[in-house]
Amino acid sequence: MRLQQPAIYAMLRTFSNVKSCSVSPYFRLTLLATCVAWALGSTGTAQAKPPPPSASDWIRCDADELMREILPLDPKAPPPAQAPIQVEADRVESSPNQSLLEGDVKLNRGAQRLRAERMTLDRSTNRARIESPFVYGDNRQALRGKQAEVDLNAETGWFREVDYYLPERGAQGSADEIRLDRNRRQSHLGDATYSTCARGREAWELRAHKLTLDSVSGRGTGRDLVFALWGVPVLYLPYLSFPLNDDRQSGFLFPRVGSTSATGLDVALPYYWNIAPNQDMTITPRAMSKRGPLAGLEYRFLSPRNRTQIGLEYMPDDRHFGGDRGSFNIFDRAAPLPNLYTDLRYEYVSDDRYLQDLSNNLDFLTANYLERHLEARYFGDWWQALARVQGYQILNPALFSLSGRPYQRMPQLLFAGDWPAGPGGVSYQLHGELVNFRQTDVVTGARLDVWPTVGWTLERPGGYIKPQAGFRYTGYQLDDTAPGADDAPSRAAPTASVDGGLMFERPLQARWLGVGDGGIQTLEPRLFYLYVPYRNQDDIPIFDSSLMDRDHDWLFRRNRFTGADRLGDANQLTAAVTTRVIDGASGRERLRASIGQIQYFEDRRVTLNPADPPETAANSGLIAQGQLNLSSRWALQGGVQLEPDNSDVLRTAFDVRYYANSRQLVNVSYLIDRDQPGFDLGDQIHSADVSLLWPLNSQWRVLARWNQALNLSRNLETLAGLEYEDCCWALRAVARQYRNTPAATDAQTAFYMELELKGLSRLGTGLEALLQNSILGYQTFRN
Repeated sequence: MRLQQPAIYAMLRTFSNVKSCSVSPYFRLTLLATCVAWALGSTGTAQAKPPPPSASDWIRCDADELMREILPLDPKAPPPAQAPIQVEADRVESSPNQSLLEGDVKLNRGAQRLRAERMTLDRSTNRARIESPFVYGDNRQALRGKQAEVDLNAETGWFREVDYYLPERGAQGSADEIRLDRNRRQSHLGDATYSTCARGREAWELRAHKLTLDSVSGRGTGRDLVFALWGVPVLYLPYLSFPLNDDRQSGFLFPRVGSTSATGLDVALPYYWNIAPNQDMTITPRAMSKRGPLAGLEYRFLSPRNRTQIGLEYMPDDRHFGGDRGSFNIFDRAAPLPNLYTDLRYEYVSDDRYLQDLSNNLDFLTANYLERHLEARYFGDWWQALARVQGYQILNPALFSLSGRPYQRMPQLLFAGDWPAGPGGVSYQLHGELVNFRQTDVVTGARLDVWPTVGWTLERPGGYIKPQAGFRYTGYQLDDTAPGADDAPSRAAPTASVDGGLMFERPLQARWLGVGDGGIQTLEPRLFYLYVPYRNQDDIPIFDSSLMDRDHDWLFRRNRFTGADRLGDANQLTAAVTTRVIDGASGRERLRASIGQIQYFEDRRVTLNPADPPETAANSGLIAQGQLNLSSRWALQGGVQLEPDNSDVLRTAFDVRYYANSRQLVNVSYLIDRDQPGFDLGDQIHSADVSLLWPLNSQWRVLARWNQALNLSRNLETLAGLEYEDCCWALRAVARQYRNTPAATDAQTAFYMELELKGLSRLGTGLEALLQNSILGYQTFRN
């Protein structure tokens, strides 16, 4: 029979007439289901830090047999307390002391459903009892048990032989016994298990003789826990405390284990301390068989207007290095006032090789210097200002032997304004800088640089023209100059430019590059004229200027030097053209190709070094670059720069990328760069880089990288590994030979292994940073 409101309330009154009971009729019938759901639905994973919010990108196991009990989420459905109750049963018997429902008993309310063959209610004690198998399901979990007893007055329950399934995490498990106290919000589980593997085929499983879940404190405790792999116990923990929610909780994290030729066996055991909701600290003792112990600490602070991170490491005695070593860093970003932002960065290591020898960072290249700065930025409507002090710790002195060590800025004041064009199309810009450069044993001093400009813009659908004129003044007040040298040099020069372009487009009738009807091809010629008169700048020192790297955008720069110590003289015209092919259906750019060249009308007399001769080439040489998207998976891009005099290749780069998904990809790149002043072996970079992640079948993947400096006949990195992924676990093993810098003669070797337990954690050395830096497009799993 089927009972619906309002008839259901008459039935509930028949079940119990106890006037002193304050339990609602809804609670009497559904306490069994909601108690079990509360007991199991809030359990967390056994780790100190909260799990990431989603595991939707896993390769998931087949749905559990309890999945059919999961009800679809209906966003329009009312809350369970407001939903109507529906009860079905083949037979209903009622007496003054007991009420009995038998035969396919079904209870439904909103997104909750309970099924059993027999349910009884003792009216004298107000206890509900189920002695036949029962099944409960909602949109978050499904439960199946064999016996249950619920005290409706005390809001306690006892459940036996319960299986559960949590679809959001793909987790399943069982418990021989559950005792629940809903008033205290506690549950006690006996002989419970947890796994994200398929039921009955658990590659890994957590087993606990006793589990206590306390939702008031947000903590769970377990005693006599066993971690098993393929049914074989591999780890025993007499006691474990873990979180039940997404709040951060103190506790040990999983250890990190690895081995390299620099450290030997490397083991770290981090401890996470949740100091406060907005503060935490990770304390990491670390032991290296070749070097000795190291202690690390990381502190984090977060507020609505401030974010701080402090790191500290100390090694009392590095047996391989000989002596104590350490590092310190602090990062702080704050917004103390509206539109005002501050940024503090300070990094220190005890010696130049510290990061190469001991850093946990698995990036390919080690930093050549560490930066320290404190800056404040203010953003107005059309302008911004910056105040900064900045310095460096040099870790690779040989790199700066030719150009010199970078100067400290003590301090630097910057202003940049760009006001939009008014009704007449006239716009204004202003750049200003005042900086004091400090360094030892060289010329130092203060520099003022001011560059106001005014521009006019005329834009139409088929083209535009943008003339601009400005005046740049740079003045110095120098210290420690050579005898007789000017200690207050200055430079002043007008600048003028005209930028103009046209745009033509045509529809594509035939299918080309995957673009069918509705696609278009554009042709965009562009001219850019620049004039800057020559000013002698030989008496001005070089504080922060260098030649700009040349690419297609360089053709349209207003100064060929970075910084303000050099203003390049120019009487030149850039001619360039770009074409694009655009898919009309998706709007996606299938092809973009550009080619351009600067034609010089005068020699360039301004150089970085006064002893260098002027540049006399009549043109810059052709610069071309392009990108071709053959499909959603295949992409090609490349560029070439030619010598201005003989049209020999000065620089070329070529990249091919195949990307089916984050688990199937190939990257191939090739680079020649002969425009590297100061480099030996022909002043060039000549390298090849190949990386791939490729499936051998549905579960095995091979991953590799080969990065070779061809001109040096030197391997920069060779990496090879295998990755196995099952629905609930994954294993990666990687061997690596690498050099910290291209100039390093000795290569280092390392071996990494990582076991991923989906829904729990990772065991081993974190490979994510290494593989993401080595293999473009690589993504690891999420726990």
